[in-house]
Amino acid sequence: MSWYRPFLLLLAIVGCAEATDPAHEVQGDRSMRAGRYGEAAVHYQRAVDQNEKSAVLYRKLAEAHAKNEALPAAVRAYEQAITLAPSDAKTQTELAILFTRLDRYDDALALLEQTVREQPDRAQAHMVLGLLHAREGRYPAAIAAYQRAIAAVPKYGEAWFNLGEAYLKQNDYAAAEQAFSSAVAADTTSAQFRNGLGRSYYLRRDYAAAVAEFSRAVRLDSLFAQARFNLGNALLRSGQKEEGRRQLALYKQLDDEEERIAMLKNTLATHPDDAGAYHDLAVVYGQRGQYREARIRYLQALDRDPRFAPAHHNLGNIHFRRGEMAAAEQRFRRALQADSTYALAHLGLGNVQMLRKEYERAIASFRRGLRYQPDHPKLRRNLAAAEQIAAQVGR
Repeated sequence: MSWYRPFLLLLAIVGCAEATDPAHEVQGDRSMRAGRYGEAAVHYQRAVDQNEKSAVLYRKLAEAHAKNEALPAAVRAYEQAITLAPSDAKTQTELAILFTRLDRYDDALALLEQTVREQPDRAQAHMVLGLLHAREGRYPAAIAAYQRAIAAVPKYGEAWFNLGEAYLKQNDYAAAEQAFSSAVAADTTSAQFRNGLGRSYYLRRDYAAAVAEFSRAVRLDSLFAQARFNLGNALLRSGQKEEGRRQLALYKQLDDEEERIAMLKNTLATHPDDAGAYHDLAVVYGQRGQYREARIRYLQALDRDPRFAPAHHNLGNIHFRRGEMAAAEQRFRRALQADSTYALAHLGLGNVQMLRKEYERAIASFRRGLRYQPDHPKLRRNLAAAEQIAAQVGR
């Protein structure tokens, strides 16, 4: 039996290696950074299965589920993380935020109040608690909570901003402007903070100062609809009618897009497996030039339906725009594997081939697309260009 002890030792070593193997956690981290939240959740779940006593892994699993709109699963993972690490204020605060997404405001409030009692120096918990108070119109309580957050982290820009918002609700413009100015000092790149300061100036009718801050806000974030609205009104008030109307027209376009985004996100909250809703959300982001967000949502659509040809095609267009021709070609081909009649994927593939000077292949791709959409103007135009170039090259 001399072999028996070494064999047991080997089993113990192998078992220990499995319990602490970081490969799935590392891959989960990579997937999260790439916006592949469903894939990340799978890796973190495997990591949790290997180490069921790790609160950190459960929190990462919860974050992946929350990003992937699997909110009940995220709640379960957060609750398990808290069971394993009851004093982790970060996890408690993240769960409270998730409760607000699920309209469980009483649960969020109870959890945050417990957190700040046990750890009064947790700035984010105080800040989120302030938001809950403000939502219910309890502005003095909200102000007190924001002040506690700032006492813990003096340069907490978001807490300063929300403090300013609470003061505005009480028409205390001097206090609001001091708070907004402190938010701007903490982060000079935040359009939201500039917009807050501008609103205070506007409400006390200092339109020139308001225009200056709203203008800075839209320079920092050209898609910020509310700042466009505020700027337009401030310009009208200061006599700049034409520019004011132009800004309000831009606001209307941006506001329609933001309303569409909010509607689709609400759909996903109740139908998290609706591939079409993820795709439609990605399209809106793409139209706004927010390509990172668009890419993430297309990937989420494909997590739900791997044969969703439009999502493959639109991902291909994002790669094409970034000059990633191999990745673009792969996506266009995957779209065609899912639906060989999808004319736009033939167009995309032909465009890749044109850039590679593969003119005969491009001609074939454009012709295949026209077989399914004979009147598509871009297919016709690109086919004519490819045939002209191929003829010149062949002379």
